Amino acid sequence: MIVCLCQGVSDKKVRRAIADGATTRKKVTRACGAGAGCGGCHSSIREIIDEHRAAATHEADRATVPCFPSQAPAPA
Repeated sequence: MIVCLCQGVSDKKVRRAIADGATTRKKVTRACGAGAGCGGCHSSIREIIDEHRAAATHEADRATVPCFPSQAPAPA
């Protein structure tokens, strides 16, 4: 899907820029060009950044949840 019509930048390129470390709309624009034209896509870029953050937070939460209770009873 095209996110930025002015620059012809797809959501895939925006997501790649974010995965490569672009954490703000301005950084995404510098990385891939999305948002450098009229600005109509700025909210979409921010939404994709927010989705990425939420997914990263979810993954981090899953990584910290133990598979087994930490206070397992001692064997008898």
